[in-house]
Order: sequence, then C-alpha cells, then structure tokens
Amino acid sequence: MLRYVITCRGGSRIEPKNVLSARLDCELDVPADSLTLTLPFDGRLREADTVEAYQGETLRFFGQADEVISVRQGERLVTRVTARSLAALLLDNEAEPLTYNNPSNKLMFDRHLAPFGITSYDEERHPLYNDLRIDKGMSHWQALEAFCLKRYGSAPRIEGRRAFLRGYGREGTVLFGENGVRCLSLNESLRRHRLISEVKVKFNSANGYSSSVKNANPLCDGVRRVRYVNAAADNVNLDAAWRMIDKGNRASYLLRLDCAGARPDLLGMPAVVEDSGLGRIEGLRVTGVKYTMNEKGELTTVSLRKEQF
Repeated sequence: MLRYVITCRGGSRIEPKNVLSARLDCELDVPADSLTLTLPFDGRLREADTVEAYQGETLRFFGQADEVISVRQGERLVTRVTARSLAALLLDNEAEPLTYNNPSNKLMFDRHLAPFGITSYDEERHPLYNDLRIDKGMSHWQALEAFCLKRYGSAPRIEGRRAFLRGYGREGTVLFGENGVRCLSLNESLRRHRLISEVKVKFNSANGYSSSVKNANPLCDGVRRVRYVNAAADNVNLDAAWRMIDKGNRASYLLRLDCAGARPDLLGMPAVVEDSGLGRIEGLRVTGVKYTMNEKGELTTVSLRKEQF
C-alpha cells in the first residue's frame, strides 16, 4: 500500500491513515502524472498545497494540489484532493522566447526545471552543439523536450523531484504470468489504424514534398496512411518524420494487464508476458501504470507496448 503526505500552505504536514480511495496514473507518453485521494473531511485539507506518495521509502509522486473538493455523500462528508506531478508546472508556464547557442543540460535545468521545484537531473559535461530556438508560446516543457530530443533522441520524464533527461527506464526485466507477476486479467489490442505507412518530406520550396520515409514494419503491409513534414521550416528536420512513424508503431500494439497490489515501480521496465493462449511475448516495455485503491482492495492496471517492429 502507498503512503501519502499532504503539506498545507503554511508548512503543516498531514499523513492520512484512513484514505478512502486513491488513484495514481503514470504514463511515459504523458508528461504529468496525476493523483486523486478521497479522505474523510478534514478542514485542514482545504489548505492543501503539495501531495507526496511513497512506496516504502521511495518517492513515487510529488506534485501540487490542483483542486480540493468537499462532497457530502449521505451522512458522510469527504474531501477529494487532486494533484499533478511537477511536470504540470512546466506545461502550465510559458517559456521566454529566445535562442540558445550550444545549451548544456545544466543551463536547461537552471532555466526550465529548478524554478519549479525539481532538485536533481542527469548531469553531464557536453552541451548540445547546435542552436535551440524557443518560440513565442512554447511552454517550459516544450523547450525541455526539444532540447532532449535533439541532444539525446528521447523525451524527458519527471518523477518525484528528479528529471530524467537522457531517457527513462528501470533496470532488469519484469516477467508477467504464472512464474512472475500474477495477472488477474489480460487484454491485447492490435490497432492497425494507428500505423503511419509513409511520411512525405519537403526539404526546399522548389521540389515540394518529393522525398519520403516509408514504414518498414511488416504489420503496415496493406495500410495506407500518409503524413507530411516540412523539413525546410525552422525547428523541423527529418527526425520528425521518423518520430511520427515510430510513434504510430508503438501505439499500434497495446497489452493491458490487471495485477493485484500497488506496482507503480514497474513503470519503464522491459517486460515479458507468458500466457497459456498468447504464448510468450517478448520485447515489451511497461509504458503506463494505473493504481487504484478503494474498499475492494488494491489494483494496478499495467499498459505494455512493443519496443521493436
């Protein structure tokens, strides 16, 4: 079971022992995690500022309360606290428009992470040897994501108070099935409608969209779904076309498992599933966990996608 700490404006801390229900949603493709707690009414909770969730001594969630709702349900008055992780602050705040020359990850930390309560990140000596343009209207998250995609080829992730800039994952491989993490139910979705068969690319105005990148995924045979990328535009290059194809491939296969207990620790882990009907499925990765706790007990719904096609 997860443990929670709520800090109120003014600094007082509450560690509720009688949580009526909880829901924690974490997805690698969604910048901000979300947490909702339902508790017996306590007037102090109306001043809730930040919410923490621990699995043992490990901080799994830290975020600012977005909403505090008091609801009467018959004879009972309850308080519902919803919060998003610190990535939400990067999404909600606009970054200053400017152009960085050879920005380092320390510069990105100082300008786009530290002001929002993030305290640690992946430090390294070498900067991005290129310009990074922050356009008017871009959020701090978009600025950070643009840097990470250019520098490391992967999107950032914020967990607790730490920023993972060079990609996110956990060591080891988790096995789901009779010989590993037991599954209460399984749901496999083959979603061909998410595949992108081809991306046409324009490198200059004279030749138009004369070049193309084609999807080599065998599952794409017979699928026609075309997109266009203007690589002649500022802040856009051929990598954008490959990312579109890769995103479609990853979204085309989804496996959901229901597991008993609290397992937010599985997020980001490579995975293998053994099922009596589907057989052994390898090359998976846990891309989402949804933990719920209520009067029926604890349940974690795990979402897995394929890493290679």
